[in-house]
Amino acid sequence: MLEITHLPLHTIDGRPLVHKYYQQKEHTEGLLIVFPGNHYGVDGPLLYYPIQIMQAAGWDTLAVTYGYQSAMQDVFEINMEDMLKECRLAINTVLKAREYPLIGLIGKSLGACVVVHLCSNEERLVEARAVYLTPPIGTPFFDTVFRATSQPAYLALGTKDQFYQPDSLDALRAARPFEIDVIEDSDHSLGIKGDLEASIAALHRVVTKTCDFIRGG
Repeated sequence: MLEITHLPLHTIDGRPLVHKYYQQKEHTEGLLIVFPGNHYGVDGPLLYYPIQIMQAAGWDTLAVTYGYQSAMQDVFEINMEDMLKECRLAINTVLKAREYPLIGLIGKSLGACVVVHLCSNEERLVEARAVYLTPPIGTPFFDTVFRATSQPAYLALGTKDQFYQPDSLDALRAARPFEIDVIEDSDHSLGIKGDLEASIAALHRVVTKTCDFIRGG
């Protein structure tokens, strides 16, 4: 049985910040933390279904809200360090409230950047398992930091995504081990334009692999 838990958190500038934190009432198998993209929220299918599946498997889930989004600001107006501070505070608040045997992280696009930076400097996440959905490969904000992380990682991206950079991807493969899933003809949402059946198949494939990976399978 799940129950929603209120976290008394605020943005850097003092506004209330509401995250979706669901706890199992009794035993928990682990904690899944989900970081949305700029235009891809936690109710988007690549994030919604892993949350539902992991909750059904006995996990607590924390779906993060960014302060700039709650203020209806544009991503270009944000201070990334402030956003990371807000995310760290949410994570540390949850991890102080309950002991977790396993921690899984999922970041979509912008959220993938948040995950990689948290993995690089948060001691509590050193043994977490990290999923990067459509990360901005080829950018120093992601690539440089990702090379230095050690958490088990699974990346999924499409060949029609603007961030699909084969040379940069090969450089990352040479720098550290990780699992990779490249979806042919899929875009930044891992959908295949004009092909619903193929888009649903891609969604099923990535969600299944994401959940198996988070559980350590």
